[in-house]
Amino acid sequence: MKAPALALAAFAMLATPAFAAPVPQAAETPIAYVVRQGDNLYTLAQRYLIKLSDYKRVRTASGVRNVRALRVGSTLKIEPQLLRFEPIEARLVAVSGAVTLQDARGSAPAVRDARIFEGHRLITGANSFATFQLADGSRVTLPSNSRMRIVQMRRLLLDGSLQRLFELESGRSGVSATPAENAGSQFRVRTPLSVTAVRGTEFRVVHAEAGDRSATEVIEGLVGVGAVAAAAPETAVKAAFGVTAGARGVAEPSALLSAPDLGPGGAVQEEPQLRFAAKPLEGAVSYRFQLANDAGFVDLFAEGDSQDGQAAFPSVRDGTYFVRLTALDRNGLEGLPSVYSFDRTLNVLEPGAPPQPEGDRKMRRFLFRWNATGEGVRTYRFQLSADPQMKTLTADQPGLTEPRATVTNLAAGTWYWRVVSVRYKDGAFTQKLGPIQQLRIGQ
Repeated sequence: MKAPALALAAFAMLATPAFAAPVPQAAETPIAYVVRQGDNLYTLAQRYLIKLSDYKRVRTASGVRNVRALRVGSTLKIEPQLLRFEPIEARLVAVSGAVTLQDARGSAPAVRDARIFEGHRLITGANSFATFQLADGSRVTLPSNSRMRIVQMRRLLLDGSLQRLFELESGRSGVSATPAENAGSQFRVRTPLSVTAVRGTEFRVVHAEAGDRSATEVIEGLVGVGAVAAAAPETAVKAAFGVTAGARGVAEPSALLSAPDLGPGGAVQEEPQLRFAAKPLEGAVSYRFQLANDAGFVDLFAEGDSQDGQAAFPSVRDGTYFVRLTALDRNGLEGLPSVYSFDRTLNVLEPGAPPQPEGDRKMRRFLFRWNATGEGVRTYRFQLSADPQMKTLTADQPGLTEPRATVTNLAAGTWYWRVVSVRYKDGAFTQKLGPIQQLRIGQ
């Protein structure tokens, strides 16, 4: 078996300085403000614009003739960068390996629960990982050898919309974006070549400086991908499709490879190294393996790429972990993921050494995590079943106050799980049923 290369298979990375050259600025989408009774350009500028004199730019963009007499119900077009705002923050919910957090004062090792603001830059080293989460539950994960700058993370005073712009300077990122309640809110991931804009979905963005190439891969939902340096309209990319972007713009979407299957023998890891094998998948030129402490892959701790589908990782302490497997095609697009659990139970007999007793088998614990967003007090109900329709339940845990659940000693096979959230807000209870998710436990 071959150990995986801890670098991008189709997007090989070169060493780069900590601070890259500025990315060309794409035109911002104007904020549409509907004029109310008593509004005029002067009063609006005093309340909401950073510079009072910028009312002239609003006047020109909106075709206003009389700045003191605005027609109620008409619409003003205001550039977001002109508007006053209050900063919002994110929090590092998982850190593994060599992760650096930079701001205007310098650099420091990133630690769990650190607060992240607009202007910060997050850098992951080899086999290092970081996940930060916003107040609305949106998450961004940076795998190995990646660098991201927080360009905008703010709430506009004009309409309360959230403006979030993340610049992936190099490497890869995984994003789970919560649907926005405010129609004016924006969530974008920019590279030097592309801008990916979403409302609520799960996707990945990749940028390789060495190849001057970017890619967006959509797992769930729908995104729009546009070129930074071109005026062409956005390309709509739906779930299970991906696009690449280069100097000539954004290519046509192409189907992602399906989720590969894990070969036998990976369910229990007893040897000094962790070893996995992917079953061959048509169209795959390499495979990517990622290891995490939780089924949602918030807390990653290792990853590797392999051309032959064989992967080896250093030893970890005994316990139950999760492996996510994807396949990469000839265009470098990473396909849909499959997730398996595995048990780490070190049990080695060295040649010539006396046998070591295996001892009592430890209880296998499976950790499940999720997110809920919005105001109110919540409790959760975690459900697990071997039935895809979940008509019969193997586990049913109501009354959970934290967004996590642990199940012990699950048998090999395919399992399905979901979460029911009960929220109390404004004197009323509401219930929301989460989607059914799949987990496979190997033979």
